Amino acid sequence: MFGERIKKLRYSKNMNQTELAKYLNVASSTVSMWELEYNEPDIKTLIQLADLFGVTVDYLLGRESYNTTEQQAIQNLITASEIITENLKLLLKEKQD
Repeated sequence: MFGERIKKLRYSKNMNQTELAKYLNVASSTVSMWELEYNEPDIKTLIQLADLFGVTVDYLLGRESYNTTEQQAIQNLITASEIITENLKLLLKEKQD
């Protein structure tokens, strides 16, 4: 799961393995090994990855099903839906009066 998430996040930033490796000061083969799930980063690197991609360490480790960006998008949709519902209620009330 970790490898899939790193790969997905890397793609979302339009980064290749070499670019990510350079950012983290590791070999590109190290990134490849993570994505193939043959190895995992140390804690310091895990935190750097979470910061770079704007996600939690728990998301990277598979302990959360949504990353921070996805959670925010869902919350934004819920908030927008609530606002629309309230506005519709007000409009209907005004029409009845």
